[in-house]
Amino acid sequence: MELRHADLLKEWKAGNFRPVYYFIGEDGAGQAEAAVQLKAALRCDSFNLAEFSGDIGGQTAAILAECSTLPVFADRRLVLARGKLTAEARTAFAEYSKHPSPSTTLLLFSEERKPDPTNALVKAASHAGAVCVFPALKEGEALARLQAEAKKAGRRLSPQAAEALVSEAGTDWSILRSELEKVLLFTGPSPEVTLTHVASCLGWSKDADPFALSRLIQARQLKDSLAQLKRLFEQDKPNDQAFKALFQIQGAIQKQLRAKRMLRERSSEDAVFSALRLNRWWDKDYLGTLKLIDEKRLCRDLKACLETEISLKSKSWLSASQEIERLVIRLCSRGKTGQAG
Repeated sequence: MELRHADLLKEWKAGNFRPVYYFIGEDGAGQAEAAVQLKAALRCDSFNLAEFSGDIGGQTAAILAECSTLPVFADRRLVLARGKLTAEARTAFAEYSKHPSPSTTLLLFSEERKPDPTNALVKAASHAGAVCVFPALKEGEALARLQAEAKKAGRRLSPQAAEALVSEAGTDWSILRSELEKVLLFTGPSPEVTLTHVASCLGWSKDADPFALSRLIQARQLKDSLAQLKRLFEQDKPNDQAFKALFQIQGAIQKQLRAKRMLRERSSEDAVFSALRLNRWWDKDYLGTLKLIDEKRLCRDLKACLETEISLKSKSWLSASQEIERLVIRLCSRGKTGQAG
């Protein structure tokens, strides 16, 4: 059975626990949070909790031995295995899942983007318990989670501040949560966290405007976009900066495509500005620029972004900065539609 995080929480709150859970997806922070919630729901003590990480393949026998151990003065024990699963380990866990211990919950983790229906472990875990997918956060989800987290701390995070954090850090929740914590500490007792606070906390200057690259890509300004990339890559950890740039570029194209489709469906300009959280001053030329680019071109551009992302994640030997530069040249080059800078 395939479940979502919210489904799991409902089951655990009701006191229902399955013998096997297989967490899959790019949201590692979401997986970790769910694991903490499972521990709390089971009220695990040191006698009934076993955690393994790292080389899972070399620890498979020990993990299965823990699964076969009876709980001590409790109804259930929890075994967590977090790390790379070799083919042999997947086979062993798939066999175990066919006849799992009724008094043990085994939790396995995977960073694969989605379940492979032909994978024996996915099949066995789904049959014995549940496969739970933790997809990467979408931009809107990341913004909402940031604001909700700030609210828990008794603060209000302005929409502009939240968007700036996502634009700078991407949608990886572990990174976003860390950046939010820094901002909250920086702003002290201030009840509202604004864009000015975020900019001051992260040390941005005009040259490092977190929205600069997005606006340049939207206008298809090739020369200025490459110059902005160069500034970004000169900062610490150029590979990390490259992935941040890719997120900003992809987000800019997605917004343009969404705006184009809203206008095609006769949405008003006000509705477009509101839905996309555009600024009437900074984005005053947004719709005018958008008229120069047709929907087919935007679809091709978005596909190019996705192809670049897949290549960088699957081919570790590629230079991330060079691939992003190639992508920008491709997006901003003059074609039948769109304008080059």
